[in-house]
Amino acid sequence: MEAFLIFRQPDNKELSTIETALQRSNSFAVTAPGISISTPGIPSVKLSPEIIRKANQDLLDAILAFGDRTIDGTAFSSLINPGNFPIWHYQRFRIYFKLRPLFVLRAAIDHYLSQGCRVAVFCDEVYTKNLNRIIEKLQIVPGPISKKAKLNLTALFNYAVYFKIRVLIGLFLPPVLKSKKHLLVDRSVKQLCRHIKTLEPKYDNYNLSNLFDTAGNDFLILSEVEMPKLRGNGSFRLNSNLFAGQGRRSSTINGEYLLFRGLLSAGICRKKKKILAHLNAAIKQLDKEKLSEVEYIIFNAFRQLSPTNSFFITRYLSFQRFFRKHPMLTASAIDENSPATRCILDAARSTGSVTFGIQHGNIGDAQPAYLYTPTDREHHIMADYTLVWGEYWKEFLVGKGNFPSDSVIITGQIRTDIIPRLLKDNDELRAEFAAKKPIAVFASQPIPDPVVRHRAALDVFTAFKNLPDFELIVKLHPGEKDAIDYYREIAIEAGCEDYRLLYDVDLYSLLAVSDLVITCYSTVGTEAVYFAKPLLILDYEKEDLLGYHAAGIAWQVSDPVELENISRKLLTKELVPDMDAYRNFIARYSNSIDGRATERTIDAIREVKSGTDR
Repeated sequence: MEAFLIFRQPDNKELSTIETALQRSNSFAVTAPGISISTPGIPSVKLSPEIIRKANQDLLDAILAFGDRTIDGTAFSSLINPGNFPIWHYQRFRIYFKLRPLFVLRAAIDHYLSQGCRVAVFCDEVYTKNLNRIIEKLQIVPGPISKKAKLNLTALFNYAVYFKIRVLIGLFLPPVLKSKKHLLVDRSVKQLCRHIKTLEPKYDNYNLSNLFDTAGNDFLILSEVEMPKLRGNGSFRLNSNLFAGQGRRSSTINGEYLLFRGLLSAGICRKKKKILAHLNAAIKQLDKEKLSEVEYIIFNAFRQLSPTNSFFITRYLSFQRFFRKHPMLTASAIDENSPATRCILDAARSTGSVTFGIQHGNIGDAQPAYLYTPTDREHHIMADYTLVWGEYWKEFLVGKGNFPSDSVIITGQIRTDIIPRLLKDNDELRAEFAAKKPIAVFASQPIPDPVVRHRAALDVFTAFKNLPDFELIVKLHPGEKDAIDYYREIAIEAGCEDYRLLYDVDLYSLLAVSDLVITCYSTVGTEAVYFAKPLLILDYEKEDLLGYHAAGIAWQVSDPVELENISRKLLTKELVPDMDAYRNFIARYSNSIDGRATERTIDAIREVKSGTDR
């Protein structure tokens, strides 16, 4: 048997070679996620999800173990972490996502070699140095050497303008710091949502807007946005929403202003050099150790990320400088384990603050951000307290994430507090959306596999071409702002003309007026349950990734005919959701949709009386 593992897009000559080889009866092709081969003469199968899952889990286990690896009696993570600045836990998150494609590739090779196959691998050149195995049955066909991506000049220029304006705002419109005890971090991309009290639309932090609007004068908001990548195609667009005060100017301080002041500080420059010297000495010490092949790959990935250490250290010291002058009792954030946010929370903690992480999305086995080791727990690496949506998430963090049980508090999901208001004003919202027919909402996603992404959209448009009595609204994912033409072309391909594509719209308002929600594996499915809406998932591999089908809260389909039939039955109420299953799901995963999650969150934060309460 001969296996062709296709992990990059082959050129025409390579496609011809593969096509010729596949004419032999004992040859077959396997494509990685994201790779599409449209040549008729090259039938292929997708790489098994089980191989991918196992490779990801093996990598995650290896990274966790590497942090605990002892050198002269000290864990590597402790050896390189100077004081309250746990740099290993900043970078391991990035190492995992950097190495995932390589480990999936290695796992695929090992799997087919173990089956006795001759294996030819078409992969990017960058992976070949970690595949230097001299095996008679293995052939590596690297792609061309990747060119260094161009500087992202337009985005960087726009960010520089933004940064300057934000610094000036911080200089001339400083917040009132008197009586401020609790810090809330806001690093979000602003999305359209509604004010919890007035229901007026606004651009704000979709997850924490209710908290910002409700928190009292003892709360200070630290606001900033993510800097664009230096290289690549990332965009950064200037708009007035980046500078809007939301009526909270007196209680908001700009992170860019604090960073700017840190960059001008000679003292911070000296401290940064000292920390970098400590880090480099620790790296040299590990360099002398005998490492396994996997350990070496992880260690090398850490070293390749070293240039970003200086940036994170500068951020940490700049915010620490502020907190030493203006100490906070607590510091809270969503996405609390991402490096740029950790800089702020760790800086606050180093000056005595109690830190809170606030759940903002699903947590799973393959997310290094929430998986720690007993050594990590002993060294107090995670936030002092983590506020979660429901009992399931607490059990996960304690049982699998090694979080101390008393550090995980169930408060519910903040952004659901507006749901009772929206359902009460449903008629007004339907008029706002000009809804004259029952509405089916397809919550699209930038699915990494282009074949699955295209197939899902095509199936939805194909099904609703034959359902003229109902209206299809495609709600684009926040990461799909440039995908309108993409979906229009697929609609034309399907022959569907009666639909709407919406990007800049409040998701919860749309869910409130919907009569059916369709998605693949988006967390929008969970939110459909909050609104008691029928949920239908497109699941071509019957994987049930988020457990919706197993929980009895979703119908599972895998082709356009089945999608059309079940959609019609749900929209005509021939089929109805199991409300007992919905209630059980909400109780376990989201506590309750009672409009009081924000109140419980504020109470949990205010219960802290001093920095010793942890």
